[in-house]
Amino acid sequence: MIKRIGIGVVAAVLFSAGMLVEGNAEEHALQAASERVIPAVQAASQLMNVSSPASPNQGVKVETRTMEKSLPGASIKAEYPHISGLKNKSVQRKLNSFFKARAEAFVGKSVQETKQSQPSPSGHKYEFLGGYNLTYNKNGILSLYEQTYAYTGGAHGNSLREGMTFRLQDGKLLTLDELLRANPDYRQIVDPAIAQQLQQTPGYFGNFKTVGPNPSYYVKDEGIVIFFPLYEYLPYVNGFPEFYFPFSQLLPAGTNPFDFTRRN
Repeated sequence: MIKRIGIGVVAAVLFSAGMLVEGNAEEHALQAASERVIPAVQAASQLMNVSSPASPNQGVKVETRTMEKSLPGASIKAEYPHISGLKNKSVQRKLNSFFKARAEAFVGKSVQETKQSQPSPSGHKYEFLGGYNLTYNKNGILSLYEQTYAYTGGAHGNSLREGMTFRLQDGKLLTLDELLRANPDYRQIVDPAIAQQLQQTPGYFGNFKTVGPNPSYYVKDEGIVIFFPLYEYLPYVNGFPEFYFPFSQLLPAGTNPFDFTRRN
C-alpha cells in the first residue's frame, strides 16, 4: 500500500516545515507524474511506497487514512497515519489529531497554491501528493518520515521531507539530541563521517561543516538515518542525501536509547 502525507506549511512550494520501507505502486497519478520527471524524482517517488513493518514487538497498529481534493487544474492527495492499540488513549488521540491536522494543512495549502498559480503551460494538471514512511515501531518508539511531491509545471516536481520520532509513553516528539542524550558529543562522530562521504560524491557543492543543532533524522533498524534536503549539498539527481549510523557507533556500550527511566 502506498502511504502519503503532507508535512505542514512550507515556504518553498507549498508550506514551511521541514519516507524507507518498500511497497506496491498502485497510484496512476504518481506514475503519471513520474513519467514526466527525471530519474531522481522517480527514485524519490519510490521512497513514498511503504508498508508497516510486522514485528512481535510492535507497540501500536498503524493504518492509513486519505484526504483527496480534485480541482479543475489540480489533483491533491494526502495519506496520513492513524494509530490504534496505544494504552494511553489521551496520547493516542493527541498523535492522531496531530497527523490529521498536518494532512489538512497540506491539502489546504495545495488548494491555495493552485488558485494562485497560472495554468500549467504543458496542459497537465498540477499534482500534489503527500505520504509517510513508517521506519520504526517498537520499544515504545514510533519513527517515520513524511514526504511531499508537488508538480506545478516545468521539467520536474519538487519533494520535501521531514523526519519525526515520537516517544509513545507521552507523545513527545524527540530531537536527535534527546535520543542520543547518552553522548552529547555525537556530532564529533557524525560530522567527519558525513563530510568524508559527501566529498567522495560526484557533484558535491561543498560547504558542509556540521549537522547543526537540530538534525533531520529518523530511526531505522538499530540506528538512525540523518538526511538533508534536496539541493543542499548535492545536485537534484542525487535525491535526499542519507547517512546511517548504528547506535553502537554513537552511544556508550550497553546504552539503550529508548530507556527514559534512567539518566544517561
